Amino acid sequence: MKKVIVIFISMTIIVSCVGPEEPLGGLYKNTPVVVITDNAFTFSLQAASYSTEENYNLIFPVSTPINLTTVLIVTNFASSSNDSSYFDIFNSDNTLLARYDIRSNINVSPVDSLDINEIPQKIYFKADNFSGFVQLVLAIEK
Repeated sequence: MKKVIVIFISMTIIVSCVGPEEPLGGLYKNTPVVVITDNAFTFSLQAASYSTEENYNLIFPVSTPINLTTVLIVTNFASSSNDSSYFDIFNSDNTLLARYDIRSNINVSPVDSLDINEIPQKIYFKADNFSGFVQLVLAIEK
């Protein structure tokens, strides 16, 4: 009889356990996903009133000129128009190469040929109460 009660209670506990919430679109809210390789940088974020300041060091080779493809996608933008969220891209001398302001839904994808001194080495991301989805991808072709 004791075995039956223990098994019944164990089964009740196991059946009533709930796993963690599945992320929508593969991303958890307000948790950036960052991937850095020697050929690419990817930043993805599904945000709701998210504020942060982050630096990411890139490991792109700086020995030869490269072709750089930059893709910035912002969708479901729901922040205020005076939101000051942006990405800054710097070279190895900490010279600002590009700034991408995030003020609305956007989709940019330039391809640039870069000299050695223009190769990105650091990305700074500032979010000021940002809401929406943002993805930044930098990919190089040697």
